[in-house]
Amino acid sequence: MSKSIERMASAVALLCLSGSNLVLAADTLPEIQVKVEGSSDPKSSETTKSYTVKSSTTATKLNTPLKETPQSISVLTRSLIDDFKLTSVNDALDMATGIRVERAETDRTYYTARGADITNFQIDGIGVPFQTGLLIGDMDTIVYDRIEVLRGANGLLTATGNPSATINFVRKRPTTEFKAQVNLTVGSWDKRRVDADISGPLNEAGTVRGRLVLSTQNRNSYLDNYSQERNVAYGIIEADITDNTKVAFGHTYQQNDTNSPTWGALPLLYADGSTRHYSRSTSSSPDWTNWNTLNNTSFAELTHFFDNGWKIKTQFSRKTETGQTNLFFLTGNEIRATGTGLSYFAGQYHDTFKEYIGDLYASGPFTLGGREHELVVGSSWSRSYGRARGSGTGYIALSNLNSIGTIAEPNWGGLADQGSRSQKRLNHYVAAKFNISDKWKLTTGASMLSYKYEGDYYGANNDAKGHDKVTPYIGAVYNLTEQHTLYASYTGIYNPQTALGATLQPLAPLKGKNYEAGIKSELLTNLNASFALFRSEQENLAESTGQQVNNVFVSRAIDATTKGYEFDLSGELSERLKLNAGYTRLMSVKGNDDLNVKPYTPRHLVKLSVTYQVPNIEKLKVGASLNWQDSTHYVYTNGSRFKQDSYALINLMANYELNQHWTAAVNVYNLTNEKYLNSLMFGQSYYSAPTNASATLTWNY
Repeated sequence: MSKSIERMASAVALLCLSGSNLVLAADTLPEIQVKVEGSSDPKSSETTKSYTVKSSTTATKLNTPLKETPQSISVLTRSLIDDFKLTSVNDALDMATGIRVERAETDRTYYTARGADITNFQIDGIGVPFQTGLLIGDMDTIVYDRIEVLRGANGLLTATGNPSATINFVRKRPTTEFKAQVNLTVGSWDKRRVDADISGPLNEAGTVRGRLVLSTQNRNSYLDNYSQERNVAYGIIEADITDNTKVAFGHTYQQNDTNSPTWGALPLLYADGSTRHYSRSTSSSPDWTNWNTLNNTSFAELTHFFDNGWKIKTQFSRKTETGQTNLFFLTGNEIRATGTGLSYFAGQYHDTFKEYIGDLYASGPFTLGGREHELVVGSSWSRSYGRARGSGTGYIALSNLNSIGTIAEPNWGGLADQGSRSQKRLNHYVAAKFNISDKWKLTTGASMLSYKYEGDYYGANNDAKGHDKVTPYIGAVYNLTEQHTLYASYTGIYNPQTALGATLQPLAPLKGKNYEAGIKSELLTNLNASFALFRSEQENLAESTGQQVNNVFVSRAIDATTKGYEFDLSGELSERLKLNAGYTRLMSVKGNDDLNVKPYTPRHLVKLSVTYQVPNIEKLKVGASLNWQDSTHYVYTNGSRFKQDSYALINLMANYELNQHWTAAVNVYNLTNEKYLNSLMFGQSYYSAPTNASATLTWNY
């Protein structure tokens, strides 16, 4: 544990970046007094203690009320994350309306929404697509105030109009008053976790503020041999240079070390096509495998507010990611009579990724036709590199599945160069929100993307480029009353893809159109409700074949039309009752020749989280969450099919305030001990965790 603390302390020492001064003139606009402390950014969710927020900037960078955002949007707030102890991003997104977390492997995860892959995350509104189309490792939530999920295409700011969703992680910020919190958690399979969060002013005037967040976690698993150590350090300093100018510098460090991770998973069928069954603990990895990753992200921001209401903001981020792995991949289908038919491939890899992102935008009011409107103009730039070294055994026949535990670690020898790749992207964007009347709001804009991908990586060619690719956006909102609005939006789809075809060349960019219409409401004192109808038309959609070429999973390009609807509800039903709920119905995901595609994606998804402050025991809060999905299946290339029945997961929580400083909590997961497979995405899988629990003791100041 001491070595982990040393690593985190070293990471905090990296809080040093440089920012640059920027100036924007806007003399012709109406004068509005703005101060840094009264900025137009949404208030932090940890301050409100709510299960919803009033507004968001994720869609357009303009701070817009949720009911006036012409797309579906929901928020996982700090209170929800804390109540259900959602310490990993995967666990948190399991609670988000319409999001399906595809745990295809223990340490690599895919995400889908509305029948399409989610291919990028944002942090504080900026980000680029995943280097490999998926998330490697296990992101911790301790760093973030909230997670905003904008469903549907968002080509305006991401430059990739993907019809799935944009997931924006909003970092915690320093507070104007001193506060501190420590969490001590123990749980099933020897889970041990310690969090510390300290925030407040660093000088007497309060013009310099800081925050330091530390977390260390160790746990074993229900899976054979699997264990994980995760350490996180996050530090940020904010300073008011003037009454109207603010700078921020920060760094995030996360280290994941796992033993016996899965690379691929277990075959689900015997060679004769019949279903194969396993105990929950069965893993496809011997005990000498590991997957260790280290992430360091530094960032700097400068924000200036003009007296006329305009704001200019520049952000810069630098991320490095290194991975060291010894992995074991199982393939084939076992013959019942002999136990043969399986083979394995073992590989050792050292990967390095570097990513640089810059974003500059100006936003503010302008007057036209006697009414005040809003405008945002900006540019984002990114450049990323990846380099890999590795060695492998080639495929070796396996006598039977039970013999995995007896296989010795290979003599790896030297690591050979496996290639490198780079991605360069430049995106210009502009959006305007017009107040046409007291009832009509119109948001329109476009982005223009240029990109260049180069390199040869693990034998796959990554060359692709595009210049001045324009993605349009338009959305209209009509205020029926003060509480209810109707909306409709159209977004172009254009997304350069990292998925590889059978020739190990990137598939052509995803193109198409995204339509959405619905109604939104602000109910009671703080309850947001929405209903949306959506439809997307896509060309060159990547669909996994479940097959490998040179140890690389490959996809095929199809045309697809997706349509469906969803409900979302979040906030407070009363002072005591909070909830976060959603239902998504994919009515069809049709591909070439009107065939169903991605049948491993649920057509029905239900998410519900509720907490209640008990009236007669004022210091006791209880709650429950429910996740339900309908049956899914996977179709193999030989026509065989594997089906997973519908299932429901129930989690419980209880939180008791011992006194003004101490709180105790108990959380139970998978209450009914449901046995189900984590993902059918690649036709292999492993079972999820049985019933488990954790207990947390929290100290607050």
